[in-house]
Amino acid sequence: MIKWFEWIATKKPQIHGKKRIQLTVEQTRTIHYCIVRIVVPTECVSFWFARQTAGSMQSNLDWWTFLVEFATFIPKSLFFEVIFDFFHFAVHWACHQSPWLYKNVHKRHHLHLHPCPLSTYAQDGVDLILTNVMPFCLAWSFGFCMSDLQLHLLIAYKTYVEVAGHSGLNIKGFSFPQMPLLNNFTSICLRVHDHDLHHTRQRYNFAKRFSLWDKVFHTFRAGDTVSPVS
Repeated sequence: MIKWFEWIATKKPQIHGKKRIQLTVEQTRTIHYCIVRIVVPTECVSFWFARQTAGSMQSNLDWWTFLVEFATFIPKSLFFEVIFDFFHFAVHWACHQSPWLYKNVHKRHHLHLHPCPLSTYAQDGVDLILTNVMPFCLAWSFGFCMSDLQLHLLIAYKTYVEVAGHSGLNIKGFSFPQMPLLNNFTSICLRVHDHDLHHTRQRYNFAKRFSLWDKVFHTFRAGDTVSPVS
């Protein structure tokens, strides 16, 4: 997924253009080490937790069954993402409000002023548990039961949205790719610009999936409406 968005970055313009600060070789090496040592194990914890209650997947899956599974996955994943985003918003906001939490838990993720696909995973272990694993497990517990196939789809979309949101690409895509038309009815989907703004203006946009909770708590700013950092 990271390499996919890095390739797209060679074809599409980036937010801030040439002013965008790139990772150093040492930073790149450190994040790769972090992915192996911290990110993969914590993602496995989330998957293991959900797998305990996921419905079994039939061995012979035909196209019709897959389409039905995907059709029911859309509303289930929407409900899941709204709940996930609430808990992520709350913890993420707290990490920015508390100097101690920011310094000791969340600061590593903001060492890079302009995020990129790889820096999605520039996080400490405690940060990942508080802002990712815990919201995932809570959302899974409160959400609708999903099948094993839908769980795999959920993990795939979750990874896609996380990396896309940090890609820095100046594109029009929205944060609920399983049904992009959602934004036409609700206007709650985020764009890359919105989370990119959070990294340059840390008072805004604490949610990662939708603008819903930032709008409720008056911390939302659309990425296009704020002047970029010079």
